Amino acid sequence: PASRNSTMTRIYQLNMAKMTLKRPAAAQLCLIVGLLVVQDVASFAPPASPAVVLSSRTNNHHHHHSKVANPSTSTSTTLHATIPSWTYYSLAHVIGGTTGTPIVISGTKKGGWFDRIPKPKINPPNFVFGPVWTLLYSLMGVSVSRIIKASSPQSSFVLKLWYGHYALNLIWAPIFFGLKRFRLGFMISSLLVLTLGGILPLYHAIDPIAAYLQIPYLLWLSFATVLNYQFCVLNPANGIGVNEAMRQADLIKKEEESGGGEYTDDMFQRDLKELQRAAAEYAGL
Repeated sequence: PASRNSTMTRIYQLNMAKMTLKRPAAAQLCLIVGLLVVQDVASFAPPASPAVVLSSRTNNHHHHHSKVANPSTSTSTTLHATIPSWTYYSLAHVIGGTTGTPIVISGTKKGGWFDRIPKPKINPPNFVFGPVWTLLYSLMGVSVSRIIKASSPQSSFVLKLWYGHYALNLIWAPIFFGLKRFRLGFMISSLLVLTLGGILPLYHAIDPIAAYLQIPYLLWLSFATVLNYQFCVLNPANGIGVNEAMRQADLIKKEEESGGGEYTDDMFQRDLKELQRAAAEYAGL
């Protein structure tokens, strides 16, 4: 029993020694981990938020004091957008091109004289003309802007020619759709093609891109001139210069005057007398 007690005592002492050795190691480990955590926390810095620096100058000393605004306040950024210069010229050309739009809409409305006359097979639908001319007028403005920006000695002369051409372009719609003068419209359209053909080489000498931008306009203008000619062929004028479009427009007017009724014999006799009178004046009788 004595030897057994001594053995147990030794085992107890060994265990106590081991625990004594382990305690400093565990404490050291905890201390190391704690220090690392504290170091990480101390070295942590939140991401810098946008700061607004306000500077002020004192009356006695030229000294700048910086003050950081509250990070919680929102900051705004001002965007400075620059509108291209050609935008204004394009807009001006498009607005000018719309001066004849009411006349075109009145002439091409459903049931109007334009619906009653013979049309060429190549005549596009009415809804095509608006987008096409808007694009072409916009390109005109871009070309003019480039010619102006080029500041060439010939720019002033070329622009005068262009503005004359543009004015001629604007009077075509009132002539064709307003007065229904198809032959006069054809002459104007032909003159537009000729003048544009003379302007484009001058454009090219100043700014080639300005000339290239007008190629779609030249193609469409050539097509419109052929179309105008076919309208003249399909709607010829009689001896007193009255074509089918004028007759249909006059007929619609008389129908409206009669309250939408039929074309009566009295109306026919009245129109016949007017035609005889006009024919006599034309013949010089």
